[in-house]
Order: sequence, then structure tokens, then C-alpha cells
Amino acid sequence: MDNSRENTQGDVVEPAASPSSHDATDRIDPGQPSTLVFDPTEYQEYDAGQASLSLVYLGRVGIVTWNLEPGQWNPSHMHPDTDHVHIVLRGELEYHLADLSPMRVSAGQAVIVPAGIAHGIRNASAGRACYMAVANGDGYSKVTVDQPA
Repeated sequence: MDNSRENTQGDVVEPAASPSSHDATDRIDPGQPSTLVFDPTEYQEYDAGQASLSLVYLGRVGIVTWNLEPGQWNPSHMHPDTDHVHIVLRGELEYHLADLSPMRVSAGQAVIVPAGIAHGIRNASAGRACYMAVANGDGYSKVTVDQPA
């Protein structure tokens, strides 16, 4: 899986572009079946200053967790060639999908984000929130879009 990112100007940005990224991909090894069962809570690492991303697995599928303190955003963006499913693990998130009104999504719920759909995610709860994003492995690019008002 190509894990580079592209900004609105078409510039490629490395996956660790966020200073609050945690690479934990060494915990899961496809050659070691005993590592294939994992606890998503072990990837919930928070940063008071900004949303935090933990890389879980990067293979034919990509798995990351986004960890957000109250009010933090994963800014609005879209992926031209990558479908995602987001599974909310903790808290309540406000999803901004395409031009729809914001939707509240709580722990235990999931959101499908097809390729090309603009989306931004904000922690709308008073406590910490976390979601796991699972993406197909057809390459990865992230294009920023205007943040909703």
C-alpha cells in the first residue's frame, strides 16, 4: 500500500506528516498468526494539542486509529481512490460527509466513506473519542478540502 498523502496543491506528504503520529505497525506480523488478534484500545494514544493518529497495520488493507480529545478535528479531506469504513470505538463524533448536515455517530456505530467523498470528523463529546479507519489497499492519497463552517 502506498501510504503517501497529497495536499490540495498535489504535493505528496509522508504519512507521518502529523507530528502526533504513532507507528505501531510492528505489533502485527502476517507471518506470525499469534499477532493477528489485537486490542484496538492499545492504539488509543492521545495528544492534548492535536488529533493523534496511530498506525495499526499497513498491508493489503490499512488500519489506523484516530484519537481525539474534546473539540479536536481530523480536518476535512477526501481520498480519490480509497474506500474506508470508520468504526467508532469510544465517545461521540460529529461527521461532516459531503454537503450533508453534521451527523452524530457514537461508539459501536460505523460510517462507510466511499472514495471521493469529502469528510471531516470532530470529537463532539465532553470526553475522549476514538475511531478505527479501515481502508482498501489500492494506494492512498489524501486531499484536503474546505472545513465546514
